[in-house]
Amino acid sequence: MIFGDKILTPRLSLRRIVASDLPFFVDWSNSATAHGRYLTPDCIDEARGLESIASGAYWNDENRVFIIELKGKGPIGTLHYWLRSEQKSCAVMALKISEPEMRNKGYGTEAQKYAIIQLFTRMKMQRVEMYTDIDNVPQQRCLRKLGFQLADSLHYDDHRVQRVGHLFRIDAVSFARTPIYHYHYEQ
Repeated sequence: MIFGDKILTPRLSLRRIVASDLPFFVDWSNSATAHGRYLTPDCIDEARGLESIASGAYWNDENRVFIIELKGKGPIGTLHYWLRSEQKSCAVMALKISEPEMRNKGYGTEAQKYAIIQLFTRMKMQRVEMYTDIDNVPQQRCLRKLGFQLADSLHYDDHRVQRVGHLFRIDAVSFARTPIYHYHYEQ
């Protein structure tokens, strides 16, 4: 369910990043632990974060950064999507569950599911894509559960670190046919 700058799921609230989020956002941004084995820290400082919020770089028609909050518990990560500059009907999504003890509990799947619903039903995207490290088997399993197909294996840039990985993709037709988007079993 979408309310203004929020996407509400059964267990989570995905909301627009604001200036009061900067202390933990900056900590996560500079923490290898928060990024895990498969992501490179983006090393944002408070001044850059504040400027990005003030300028609308984190929240505009083509780019949105959400804070993922576990209802009643506080922030656990981020979800970011942006539209491809060469094809505005294609969104690329990135997820980070920054609190290690919150990983492998289905929160990432739930956040991605509801963001994908938003992208296809409200924003009328034709495709959604995600990159994943070649060794990130849990995320690949999640993407397959969400109806994504392996589109390519490739080298990609992760904050100036070259990685080998996979590009996964779901199109509007597959989205419409994938049962997980039509039935909501989360508790």
